[in-house]
Amino acid sequence: MDRDRGSTNRIIDMKLWMATEADSDVADAFREVRKIIEEKINLRLIDLSLENSFEKWAFIAMIRADENWANEVVKKNSKRKVLEFRLKVDHESFLNGSLAERERLLLSALSCSVDKMKKLGVSDDDRDSLYSILK
Repeated sequence: MDRDRGSTNRIIDMKLWMATEADSDVADAFREVRKIIEEKINLRLIDLSLENSFEKWAFIAMIRADENWANEVVKKNSKRKVLEFRLKVDHESFLNGSLAERERLLLSALSCSVDKMKKLGVSDDDRDSLYSILK
């Protein structure tokens, strides 16, 4: 839902939704770090002033030992107001990393998704705002 602030910018109720397409040896670790990141980022997204009309930032982490099993996906669904990213995360690094390292890997992939938003028509200002909440 958009709420007018009396300016050219609107407050968009955008939410981050995370999932994974992963090997079973990293599934539990992903769930642990996903919960932390989703909560942190969604709290920062509350009342973030954005120009775009997307309500859902869907991020699917592809964490497989076989890096060639599928291609990355970047797409938008304007009708459903969804930006979707299926991006690869290094399996070995994720598997052997500490909780902090796993969080860093996923935040890096989320940052990459913000980079890719440019080709989906998301403004530089909106992308700068999204980068700022990933720090």
